[in-house]
Amino acid sequence: MEDRVADLESRLAAVERRLSKLEGHAPGASAIDEVDSEPTLGNGSLSNASTLIGRVLLIFGGAYLLRAITENAVVPTALGISMGATYALVWLFMAHRRGGDESQRTGALFYGGASVLLALPLLVEATGRFALLSGLQSIIALTVFCALSLSVAAARDLRLLAWLATAGGIGTAMVVLKLSQSAVPVAVFLIFLGVSTLWACYWRHWKGPQWLGALGANAGVLALAMLSTSEQWTVAHLSVFLAAALLLLAYLLSFALHTHIRGHNVGVFEAVQALLAIGIAFLAASIAARASQLVMSQVGILTLILAAFAYALAFTSQTRAARGRNFFFYSTLGLVLLVVGSALVLSPAVAAAAWSLLALAMAWFSGQYGRVALSLQCTFLLLAAGVSSGILETGLQALAGEALASWPPLVPWHLVVALTTVACLFIPVAQHSDRWGVLAGVPQLIVLALSVWEVGGLMVVYLAPVLASAGTAEANQAILAALRTAVLSISSVTLALSSRHQRWPEARWLVYPVLVLVGIKLFLEDFPNGQPVTLFVALALVGSALILVARLLGRDSASD
Repeated sequence: MEDRVADLESRLAAVERRLSKLEGHAPGASAIDEVDSEPTLGNGSLSNASTLIGRVLLIFGGAYLLRAITENAVVPTALGISMGATYALVWLFMAHRRGGDESQRTGALFYGGASVLLALPLLVEATGRFALLSGLQSIIALTVFCALSLSVAAARDLRLLAWLATAGGIGTAMVVLKLSQSAVPVAVFLIFLGVSTLWACYWRHWKGPQWLGALGANAGVLALAMLSTSEQWTVAHLSVFLAAALLLLAYLLSFALHTHIRGHNVGVFEAVQALLAIGIAFLAASIAARASQLVMSQVGILTLILAAFAYALAFTSQTRAARGRNFFFYSTLGLVLLVVGSALVLSPAVAAAAWSLLALAMAWFSGQYGRVALSLQCTFLLLAAGVSSGILETGLQALAGEALASWPPLVPWHLVVALTTVACLFIPVAQHSDRWGVLAGVPQLIVLALSVWEVGGLMVVYLAPVLASAGTAEANQAILAALRTAVLSISSVTLALSSRHQRWPEARWLVYPVLVLVGIKLFLEDFPNGQPVTLFVALALVGSALILVARLLGRDSASD
């Protein structure tokens, strides 16, 4: 009975308070209550920041107390260092605990930052000043702490803590490297840190920390490569290559899982880091090869295996159906690895022939699947074949060289590469794409330019010794100049004719540049070295070419 009466009294009191509030008279409201109901500075962000900074100062005060206890030998040094490490981990745990509450995430960030700033200097002192940890032991401890810090940062979405842990881990590793000369463990740790930061960014869709992690990983392997060449460091050259291979494989595997398991697209970071990792790997391989600890042909075989995996990732049903950046990334990566690997395994002539045949295959696949990217790969392979076989250098010397005594030799492989380049023009390739726009025709434009360069150069190489005695002391420079002018004039007319075909509309963009080169050549070579007869032939050919080109291109424009 008494409980019911008490409950009734409390309800009546509540009703009375509500009525009084509606009437504007809060019963029992004192002046203190009125002041508390108003917003004050204590409830603002400045007060909160002051509170957090005060807590951090207290945290560091506790750390200095532990330091004083250790330095005054109140406890053994090892025990003091262990207490300091435990103290830092406690605040990392507090960061994880507070980070689960959205209203306390700022405090969690302060606690996590304090933990990093406590633990990393302590680790350096344990390695250098107190000599309690060896280089490997300090790297293991650093790995554990950075892994925990990044885990807390990713789990609680504390990106600033990830930045701090990554930057602190890189800096601490470099200091440990200087103190202990443990180069290989430091490089492996930096690779681990870089990949861990990358996955934290993948998980939380962060932008930025992965670049810092990759910078540290790349710098770690490059530092290892530089130290291996110094007599003051005992770093095996093969260890440098293994670390670089680990860097490349770790990142490529991460990219593959991110795109094919998690279903995301590659970005600028993946493209840049893949190229940097490949470059670092081959730098390390060359260092190991010079030290006779590695054979480059073995590296080439491994590279070809990676190229096969890259192409397999490019041609999976998921990637082909998306027709986006992933296909371009993996197919281009496969192409780069294929060219580099085959260059290490095969001789230049054989590699050029193989690339020419692959270019034919790429051209066919481009037309079959409607992929402009494969047409671009065809162009890249033809360009690589031209450089490796030497036909581009030969063509340049034949069309514009001055030293007749060192006339280019006749090489059968040059004819094979030139014919393959021309053959690629007759294979229908993808030339239209909404994604590529006007750039879709650039690969065919480059192939046309290569065809003129290579075929025109070979025509001069084969005809000049017969007509102008090129390569001998009795060489006739006037006839040679007229021959070069004839070849270039015929090339411009051929390009104009080709532009009228629906398969080579890009040829019209090369016609007048070739004629401009012919005009420059007339003043630089034909007039100074020519004779009346050869000048008549050269001028007649150039004039006829200009008239024919104007008519052919004019008809083409009229038909459009």
